[in-house]
Amino acid sequence: MALGDEEVLSLPFRYIVYAVAALPSSALFLCILCALLLHYEEATTTHCGVENWLPSVSAAVSSFAPEKYIWRVLVGLHGGPRFILAFANMNFLLSSPLQPLQGTTMFKALCKIACGIHIIENVFLLLLTAISSNENHDAHKVCFGIFGGAALIYMILSTWLYTHSGRRRALSSNIGEKSFEYKCLAGGISFMSMILAGYLYYRHNVYCEPGVYTLFALAEYSIILSNIAFHSTLYYDFHGKSLTIGASSNSFQYTLLPMHKNT
Repeated sequence: MALGDEEVLSLPFRYIVYAVAALPSSALFLCILCALLLHYEEATTTHCGVENWLPSVSAAVSSFAPEKYIWRVLVGLHGGPRFILAFANMNFLLSSPLQPLQGTTMFKALCKIACGIHIIENVFLLLLTAISSNENHDAHKVCFGIFGGAALIYMILSTWLYTHSGRRRALSSNIGEKSFEYKCLAGGISFMSMILAGYLYYRHNVYCEPGVYTLFALAEYSIILSNIAFHSTLYYDFHGKSLTIGASSNSFQYTLLPMHKNT
């Protein structure tokens, strides 16, 4: 894109959303495929030896090579844009022309809290990626718990703030309504998948039934994909806009994440 005199970088925001969605999705697909083709017996083995046909996320992404390197590289690459999304979404909500007249201080505080939770989610996802269950099972389990909890809280809080800010009504051509519906759908699927995964994991360990661990693996895949889908709704929120970082030659300052309409 052509840059103005004081613009250092201008990038259509949809490219950032594409990267955030494509990198972890591709990593999950490639890791599962490699685990099934290269390490099927080891990746699908359960502690009680019952039949299982799919690897869990942990077995697919952290137990074997080249799967663990594919996962770490692609998820690590998507971490940077995720930090941009956290601040961009906060600024997006705070700059809404239809934000509430009552409780403005609380609204702004909640937007900042949501941004912080999003950052925590991303940080612990990166830690979860760097620390495999084989290397340090306890640390891996703690990182997964914090990541899952932060992701769920962020989905609920950011969806409520999206409606409360007026952005649901401010966007044209029903884009705001479509974004809200997809947020609710992805968040609901993620929540139900977490409950289902917990139940299936418990049932597998207690009863050790054939195929239950396969269903647990599918629930894990659903958690990841629904989380990716939720964050991808920013495609609608920032539809037709660009991420622009500007610099002033006089003050040597930059403007953080202003969003401009593409012409």
